[in-house]
Amino acid sequence: MQSRHDGAKQRLARHRAKLTAQGTRRVEVTVPAQDVGIVKAVAGVLRTGGDEARWLRDVLACLTPREPARTGAELLAFLRASPLVGEDLIIERDRTPGRVVDFE
Repeated sequence: MQSRHDGAKQRLARHRAKLTAQGTRRVEVTVPAQDVGIVKAVAGVLRTGGDEARWLRDVLACLTPREPARTGAELLAFLRASPLVGEDLIIERDRTPGRVVDFE
């Protein structure tokens, strides 16, 4: 005989499987009590998608540090995403003799 808890577990498992199939992930975070509302609001905007979510992702991406590239493909993707792509840059080595240093 199945208990009521088994049915609840199955419903929860189906719900989470549906969310995963839709491309969403469940996350748990620990934040200061004063930030709970803003974290929930950010999650809500990202969950709904659209222009506001795209804008928020761009803002958050600028504010969070990127992990260093681990592969050549990741490095190439980083360089291609640079705002300088397409700019005509002239990069030359500095040919000045430098400064005199007294080591005595």
